[in-house]
Amino acid sequence: MVGTNKSCLLLALSSLSIQAAAALSVTSARSNVIFVGGLCEDDLSSTKLGKEFDRYGNVVDVSIIGGGGKQQPYAFVQFDTPQSAQAAILEAAPSSLYRQVKAAQPIDKSKRKRSNTSRQKREAELQHLKDVCSRTNLVLQVQSTHIDRIKDFLTNYISKNESIKLAIEGQSSSSITKNVSLVFVSTLNPISLASALSKSEHLEIIARAVNKLYIVQPGAVQADMSTEVGCNVVVEDLIKNKIGSYNDLESVRLQIFPPSCQGKVIAAVESLDDDGLAGKLNPRDATETISIVQVYKHKGKSSDTSTDALVMSGVSKSTIDYSVQRESPKNDQEAISRAYYKIKEAVSRYESERADFSMESYRDCIAIDCGSAPGGWTKYLAQDAKMKIVHSVDPGDLDPAIELDNTVNHMRMKIQDAIPQLKSQIQCDEDKIKVFVSDACLHSMSAQADFLLDAKEQGILAYEVFFVLTLKCTIGHGKANFDAQVEEAVRNLKDRAEIRDLSVHHLFSNRIGERTIIGKLI
Repeated sequence: MVGTNKSCLLLALSSLSIQAAAALSVTSARSNVIFVGGLCEDDLSSTKLGKEFDRYGNVVDVSIIGGGGKQQPYAFVQFDTPQSAQAAILEAAPSSLYRQVKAAQPIDKSKRKRSNTSRQKREAELQHLKDVCSRTNLVLQVQSTHIDRIKDFLTNYISKNESIKLAIEGQSSSSITKNVSLVFVSTLNPISLASALSKSEHLEIIARAVNKLYIVQPGAVQADMSTEVGCNVVVEDLIKNKIGSYNDLESVRLQIFPPSCQGKVIAAVESLDDDGLAGKLNPRDATETISIVQVYKHKGKSSDTSTDALVMSGVSKSTIDYSVQRESPKNDQEAISRAYYKIKEAVSRYESERADFSMESYRDCIAIDCGSAPGGWTKYLAQDAKMKIVHSVDPGDLDPAIELDNTVNHMRMKIQDAIPQLKSQIQCDEDKIKVFVSDACLHSMSAQADFLLDAKEQGILAYEVFFVLTLKCTIGHGKANFDAQVEEAVRNLKDRAEIRDLSVHHLFSNRIGERTIIGKLI
């Protein structure tokens, strides 16, 4: 019995020791600073608040934060000893001056480090874009999925075909409007470049990628157009630095990005300059276009929209329509399918790259279109390229307009079945195929090359046959992965046959996982 009582006593003492140690640990962990939340007076003075807490010990410092209508103020009160701070935490109750008292949490240095890193990254991003804007005088609003393709098109196609010197200065992500990005371009004459892009032959290609063109003046102001203050800043800069004398302006239309800010911008124009610029706004019969573009806006908890946002603007003559119109076919007679534009763009791009190549040289030749239904590529070969015969190979139906074309031979079978049949029909070299194209959906990417080389081995292809093949990636995701697959397929094709003037394109008409290869098989 005595032993049992002794054990209980030791257990109790042990428990008390643990509690005392815990209490001591808590006390020692406490600093001499307390947090006072929910201050009830916006104009509460540090002196008044300090007197409220001096009953618990000597108050060394009081820091009041917030107030002024932006947020409910709070404070940090510092005592000369941790014991005084602990007494205030345990004894102070909500009063008419404050609603909460608790221990001030020590600063997590790791969080501060992450916060500083994030801030530095944001500042670097903003400065980089400022530098880009300082060199930019044309901004393209682009579908985000096509941004790499439009940059390639500008530098490797437009600059060569239109003899226009240009440079891609940069791009911004789609943080302002979903699925939309901006491409920043510098050129000696932005109107000439905008006019070139507006030509019908180019519009037909880029209409799937570019929404609008904005001619701007180099430089940007820090402003957020989603706010009234930001719009005022933009309009004041426009009036002071971009427009100059109103006497030079006859009638003006505004082109705003994002469009949701147009109402605020117009309101700012009317309030700041109702007798000048506001009176010349005329969207229908404008002689000048004012472009205003929100090129950057950081979205984050710590962002300050007055400084973490950039706007570019400029004035230009309304000689062209800067809106790229997507001419969707009204019926199948117009385009048959999206694929029609794919082969048309492919040949156009190839002709621009190869000065010695012209599709006209294949006029009145024989062509084969593998996987042809509903007939987009067959239409191009028969009606645009003027082939003598187009063997259109597909078990499916062709569009009636193509089916009735006298130059089209619809072979309702698979390509592996069509090749032996075509071989049996060849009487001389003139019967052989000079153009081999395929946009077929196959189980593997290598199958496109397999059918091309099988046709060569069976002797149905002429010497130096021109080919256009769509390589469709069926495994994995991502541009880098797709490009790697295509690179391997092209390397295998070159290893198996003599290929000349090979070109690989990610066309605007290609899907994300498609690439088009063009060349000549010897």
